[in-house]
Amino acid sequence: MSFDRPAPVRFILDERRFGLVSFPRPKGRTRIPLEPLQAAIEQTLGVRFEVRRERLFGPKIHSFVYMGERVKIRMLDSGDAHIDLAGVDDDVREIILEHLRQSHEFEAQ
Repeated sequence: MSFDRPAPVRFILDERRFGLVSFPRPKGRTRIPLEPLQAAIEQTLGVRFEVRRERLFGPKIHSFVYMGERVKIRMLDSGDAHIDLAGVDDDVREIILEHLRQSHEFEAQ
């Protein structure tokens, strides 16, 4: 019996902006699919996602709470996704980044 693991989700740590993690869209796609990204984050960090609107008719914001800190995933017009960890606690930011680096669900570029 063969078990096909999904391809790891690629991420890039932005060296110019502190705490910004980018998830580029796959080649040939117009947007990054949220389901694999969401599943990888949920499995790696052991969190549950929430989808809410910040304003009454605003865009849907995907977020999760990790160690008491709310972390939001922003979908950009280019089709990429970003997590901005600059506003969360230093210890929480380092733990999240370390989990991303060591997880088999993610692949750094």
